[in-house]
Amino acid sequence: MVDTVYNEPRLVALYDEDNAGQWDTDFYAGLIGDEPLRIADVGCGTGSFAVRLALAGHMLTGIDPASGMLEAARSRDGGELVDWVQGTAADLPPGPFDAAVMTGHAFQCLLTEAEILETLIAVRSRLAPGGTFYFETRNPAAKAWLKWDSGNAGPSVSESSAGTLEVEWELISVDDQPDGALVTFEDRTVFRSDGERFVSRSTLKFVRAEVLKDLLDRAGFTYVDWYGDWEGGPFVEAESREIIVAARR
Repeated sequence: MVDTVYNEPRLVALYDEDNAGQWDTDFYAGLIGDEPLRIADVGCGTGSFAVRLALAGHMLTGIDPASGMLEAARSRDGGELVDWVQGTAADLPPGPFDAAVMTGHAFQCLLTEAEILETLIAVRSRLAPGGTFYFETRNPAAKAWLKWDSGNAGPSVSESSAGTLEVEWELISVDDQPDGALVTFEDRTVFRSDGERFVSRSTLKFVRAEVLKDLLDRAGFTYVDWYGDWEGGPFVEAESREIIVAARR
């Protein structure tokens, strides 16, 4: 199922405002380079990165399971430069693609090893020889979820293009597993202009690096570069907040 935040028009309209940082996409754009490539943006969301790459001269296919996100992607300036597809990695056209990207921690929506492996195999099968799959997942050792709860502080109040918002987070559960953890949380948004309230419950997978390495091997990727931050620093399992991957076919 697609979370409410990805299909509800009022929340989709605020998605780019809530996720305005570009440290991740700047990093991937630097790795991709300037030479025109055929690129698949898997879990493309509102299409901001896909359009950015298309405007830079690359040939883009953006795919996402949420119709609300794709509607926003198609309507944004430059959206006509991208081939938009609704679905998951298994629904990608055959390509071949020179690169694939999966940003915004969308990889963590894959909740089982079977789903992760299926996605890795689907992406690899569409890559040209030497093609690279770029993606990231949060390192479970850093326990980022500990900050995903408003607690007794109550909702935060912020200004947006839609007016004043009240946003509250609650950490629902942390299911420790041999391969990492499944973390479920809720975010609740109230639009003060009319009092309308939206609740979105999400579950994310935090997979351990050694498990991910095994899955990449099983999917047939031949060489993997590992990074631990958006400055290109090395991945250190005990310290890095991110597991950033560049996996080549």
